[in-house]
Amino acid sequence: MGLIRRVLRHYLKQKHIQLHQAEIDTAIEQLFYEINPRLRFLSGHQEALGRPVWNTLKYLHHVIDSISGPVDAAARQWSQTPALRALFASSSDMTKLFARSDSLRDCMAAIPPEAAESCHVVIASTMQVRKVLGIAMRGEMVLRDVPQTQISFTDHRIIASAESESGLREKLKAFALEFVAHRVLANIESARAESEGLEQEVALLRARMRMKLRQESGKACLCDHIECSESEMAEICSTIKEKETLLGQTAIHQPTLQYFMDQLLLVLNGVERLLQIHEVSLHLDNMNLLLDTPDANAAKPVELTEIRRAGHSARIMLIARVPCDEVPARDDMATRIDAALKAL
Repeated sequence: MGLIRRVLRHYLKQKHIQLHQAEIDTAIEQLFYEINPRLRFLSGHQEALGRPVWNTLKYLHHVIDSISGPVDAAARQWSQTPALRALFASSSDMTKLFARSDSLRDCMAAIPPEAAESCHVVIASTMQVRKVLGIAMRGEMVLRDVPQTQISFTDHRIIASAESESGLREKLKAFALEFVAHRVLANIESARAESEGLEQEVALLRARMRMKLRQESGKACLCDHIECSESEMAEICSTIKEKETLLGQTAIHQPTLQYFMDQLLLVLNGVERLLQIHEVSLHLDNMNLLLDTPDANAAKPVELTEIRRAGHSARIMLIARVPCDEVPARDDMATRIDAALKAL
């Protein structure tokens, strides 16, 4: 009975993959394009990549679909939207971000005026947590120098824009897959640099040994005298052997297609460590101070999404819907800047 269940489970998994084969094939082509287009000529690549790519796509879909939003990001909505009020000190700070975004203006320029009234964007920022001393009320008493936690957000950027929320999330999924491909290339470059470093270390150790042997035979009279005991020489020999063994495992002077494939599979099978998502729920007051024990009358918590990428600092992500009429056209913006410069 157990064998039948395993066979049936395997069949259903394969059937599920076949239903999404077009999406899997498209993802494989994108990965090959970013990493090495010649990988498509590697025999058996479809069978080797089918399941890992599908598992990666499912995980990336989960991550991107979990990003908070959309929220209405009109200037008049700033004071009524807890997430926007937490991210931006004022509505003008928010509109300034929209005004200087080429991505947002390009998105709006591509939409016919009668087709849509807004664009969707992903706002990325860095959350900072600081311990401060402030004033607090305890009943009718005013307490000073009370330890408090202040939350602020810096380095705001718009990382993607699209006409619709679904289109925006699809674009983010493509960006996430591109990040996977770039991580493969970064790992290969790191391995190559490590290999070159090991080669240099082995060469230096060998040169030191040769110099010591020449010195003992009187053939290195023009070189500095090397003080090296027998135990130190034995340790150098042992170190050379260890590094040569490690070098044999990591040396990649000309990576083969199979090496690229192995590295790709390694990253795909560990995508959960490469890209992580965390829900952030914050009870904040009007000064962005964290409320440790919010009362029943406190406003709802600010719900945000934190994305952590391997090798990068964590970023807060929020999807917002921006009205087209609140973003100045490119020419208008240039005119304003010129006028401001002339007025200085």
